[in-house]
Amino acid sequence: MARIHGSAIVGGGVSFGSGVTIGPYAVIGDGVTIGDGTTIGSHAEVKTGTTIGSNCLVDSFAAIGGLPQDESFDEKIRSGVTIGDNACIREHVTVHRASEESSSTKIGSGCMLQSGSHVAHDCTVGDGSILASGSMLGGHAVVGKKCFIGGGSAVHQWVTIGDCVILGGASATALNIPPYAMAFEVSTVIGLNLVGLRRAKISSESIVALKNCFREFYARVGNFADRAKRMMGEGFASTEETKNFLNFFLIETKRGFAPKRRRIRQRRTEC
Repeated sequence: MARIHGSAIVGGGVSFGSGVTIGPYAVIGDGVTIGDGTTIGSHAEVKTGTTIGSNCLVDSFAAIGGLPQDESFDEKIRSGVTIGDNACIREHVTVHRASEESSSTKIGSGCMLQSGSHVAHDCTVGDGSILASGSMLGGHAVVGKKCFIGGGSAVHQWVTIGDCVILGGASATALNIPPYAMAFEVSTVIGLNLVGLRRAKISSESIVALKNCFREFYARVGNFADRAKRMMGEGFASTEETKNFLNFFLIETKRGFAPKRRRIRQRRTEC
C-alpha cells in the first residue's frame, strides 16, 4: 500500500504501485500513475497525464507535467510526461508536458535531473543521462543515452545531442552535437568524451577506431552529410560506435551540426 501523508492532495483515478510514499503537501493530479517504490517529496506537484516508473524520487518542490511555455498551446490537448524506472528528479526541477495530442515528454530510466534543471515540452532524455543543476532543454530537444549536460548550460529547441556526449558547464548549443563528443562554449565540439566512453565500457579497440574516424571526419572539408557518406563507403564505419557517429550526420534536422574548434597556436616571442 502507498503511504500518503495526511496533508497531501491526491486526485481521482491515481494508480499507486506498492511501497509508494507521498510526502507532506504534495499534489498528485487526476489519473497519474506512480510505480513501485517511488517517493514523491514534500510540496512536489505531479500533474495529470504523468506516468512515473518504479523506484524513482521526485524531490521537494519539483513540478512535473506543467503546461508547455508556448503561447500557441491549446490546454485542451491531452498529453503528458513519461518517466522511466530508477530516475532521480531533484528539488525545483520542472518538466513540461508535450504539446501534441496523445504524446509525452520522455525521461529515460536511470536519469538524474539535478536541482533547478528544466526539461521543456516534447523533449526526450535518454537512459542514464544527467542534467546538472540549472541546465535547460528547449522544446523538442533530444538528449541521447549516458549524456552529461553541465550546470547552467542551455540546449536550444529542436537540437539533437547524440549518445555519451558531455556538454560543458555554462555552455550553450543551437546546433546538433554528434555522439561521443565533448562540446563547450557555444555550439563547439572540442574532442571525444574519452572518460564517458571508458565508463560506458567501450573496448580499447573500438575507442581507437572512433578516434581515427573522428579525426578524419573533421579533417575533411565540405558538407557534413557528404563527408559521412564517403567515409562509410571507405570502410570507416567498422564498429558500432563509428557507425553511430557517421549515421548521426544523416539525420533529418531543423538544426545544423556543431563544428570542431580549431587549435590556435600561439607564437612564442622572446623579450
